[in-house]
Amino acid sequence: MERVPEPRAEVPQHWRFGTVVHRGLEAGYLRHRDVGFSSNLRHAIPTAIAAVRDSWAAESMPDDPRELARAERVVAASLATTRLRGRDILGVERFFRAETSEGLRVAGAVDLVVRSGDGAIEIRDHKVTRYTRSPDALAGDFQLGLYAWLARQTWSWVREVTVAHHYPLLRTVVRTPLEQAAAEEALERVRATALVAEADHEFAPRPGPECAVCAYATLCLDATLADATEAP
Repeated sequence: MERVPEPRAEVPQHWRFGTVVHRGLEAGYLRHRDVGFSSNLRHAIPTAIAAVRDSWAAESMPDDPRELARAERVVAASLATTRLRGRDILGVERFFRAETSEGLRVAGAVDLVVRSGDGAIEIRDHKVTRYTRSPDALAGDFQLGLYAWLARQTWSWVREVTVAHHYPLLRTVVRTPLEQAAAEEALERVRATALVAEADHEFAPRPGPECAVCAYATLCLDATLADATEAP
C-alpha cells in the first residue's frame, strides 16, 4: 500500500529474468506499433535487445553472459515468430482504470492488447514459464477476467474479448474467448476483497507458502516466521 521499493537483488532470480523478457517484448511491440508497416516484427528486434540489456542491469541480474544471451534469444525468437500488424496494437503495458456503480475504483495494466476483428480484441499476458494453462483454465482466470472487464468499460465498441497467455520460452500462445459473465465474476471477487480490506485495521501478517518466495517477507514477518518459511 505504501509502495515500499523492493531490493531487486532479493527478488527471486527467475522472477527478475521474467521481468527482463517482459521489458524486451514491451520495447519490441512499441517499436512495431510506431513504425511497423507489415505483420513482420523482425525489424523491432534490435530495439528489444537493447531494452533487455538495460533491464538486465536495472534488475541487478548476475554478471552471466550466457544467461543474458538466453534472455536475448527468447525475446528475439518470440518477435521473429510473431505475426501482428502494427496498427492492430491497441496497447502495450496498457493501463486501465474504471469505476463501478458504487464507486469502487479498479485498475490494471495489460501486457498487450490487440484488435482481433471488427469489435473484437485479444488481451494477452506474457508468461515466462514452460508450464502452460489450458483454454478452459484461461476462461476462469481471475486476472484476465478483470482485464476484460476493464477493457469493456474503456472501449464501448468492444463486443468480443479473447484472453490469452503468451509463452515466449515456448513461442506459443494459448487463447480462448471470454464471456461477459466471466468478467463480471472477476469483478465480484475484487469487490469482495475490497470490502475485506476496507474493514481491516490491523493488517496482520497471514503467513503462507507464498512467503518463501516473497521479496517483502522480511518486512512483515518476525524472525520465527521467517525461519519457518525457509525450512524445507
